[in-house]
Amino acid sequence: MQHLNTSSSNFTIFNTKDIAPSVVLGLCSLVGVPGNIVVIMLIVSNYKRENFTLKLMLNLAFSDILSLLTLPVWIYTWLYGWTLGLGLCKFVSYVVYCGLYSSLLTVTLMSVQRYLTVLYHQYWARLHGTGERVLLVTLWGLAGVLASPAIVLRNVDSSEMRCQSCFRSEAEEVATLFMETLLGFVVPFSILVTSYFCLHKKVNQTAFFRSQRMTKLVTSIVVTFFIFWIPIHVTNILGIFAVSLKLKTLKNISDAAWRIAVALTFINSCLNPFLYAFASRTLNVQHVQQDVQQSGNMADVSTRNV
Repeated sequence: MQHLNTSSSNFTIFNTKDIAPSVVLGLCSLVGVPGNIVVIMLIVSNYKRENFTLKLMLNLAFSDILSLLTLPVWIYTWLYGWTLGLGLCKFVSYVVYCGLYSSLLTVTLMSVQRYLTVLYHQYWARLHGTGERVLLVTLWGLAGVLASPAIVLRNVDSSEMRCQSCFRSEAEEVATLFMETLLGFVVPFSILVTSYFCLHKKVNQTAFFRSQRMTKLVTSIVVTFFIFWIPIHVTNILGIFAVSLKLKTLKNISDAAWRIAVALTFINSCLNPFLYAFASRTLNVQHVQQDVQQSGNMADVSTRNV
């Protein structure tokens, strides 16, 4: 994600080549922030302490808002160059990475929680209260750690007026891209696929997946999340090959594709509220809570048949 930066040869000159991605990010901010706020209000108004799935959905909405709120800054500096100083460059970069990583970890935990709730309901029930709070605190702590390279690597290129990652060597750049793809896609995607594969393998689908609004909601969020995140990691892989093999043309392609990949990532953040609305029908949180309770009750029956 090191290419999430601003670019302009001179901040006094309007950068026309970034108009299109800036418009996309602007729409994401205008739609995503109010949409996620509505989701938060609906969940809070029907909040139940024992429903950890809704806590994860609340956490996902907060994470999306955190990253979306930084978009006006990136839009302005994409068009006019970074003039906000080194401190804000590092801070804003850290905030957006922290929000994105928190979203990633929340979606991953959703899939694991769904698996455990259905197949091992009694074991998951033991986590109520303190255990769930520890999971959420750990999630944000891990997101903060994963976002920390932004504080170290981010710098302002005074000649081009760009807030970007500055690497001391090609090896450092390759290592950073590799770790971002490994920890930001390969590991969570493997956990997600494994959770759903085991769920489908051990549980009778006609028993569990029949008219389950919450299952549709969680599945839609998870699938959409990774569809929109795949491009950003494809460009990471292209960047690794370009730097390792010293292919300048490939590096230019990777850099050019990055703006599109970034836009897709933020589109995902503003889609989640609409997925929520569609899956829960008229945004009735109480219906969703009933589905979760039914899933928990069904888990006891399902585990006897495994």
